[in-house]
Amino acid sequence: MGMKMIIEKNTVCYTSELGNRRFFYPSDDKVIIKKHSELTQMAWLGGAGKVPYKVLKSSLMPLDITENTANNTSPPTKDEYTVVWIENDIL
Repeated sequence: MGMKMIIEKNTVCYTSELGNRRFFYPSDDKVIIKKHSELTQMAWLGGAGKVPYKVLKSSLMPLDITENTANNTSPPTKDEYTVVWIENDIL
């Protein structure tokens, strides 16, 4: 597993979507990771200048209201993990 870290400020990131060969890729749907949330960097290749991180769904707040963001932030699955993508130059 990758490096763990605590995020210092509310940070905009992107949810994942399933793509070619059933790999996850960054979507266009934005969410905010709440400050003081724990992230774990995934050992995957990044995509489109973004790096993948595992985070609890309860640590996310949607910016775009789509089915994707609702599924990644709403109960009953809020205590599950999801993968989000953060732009390389933000962290």
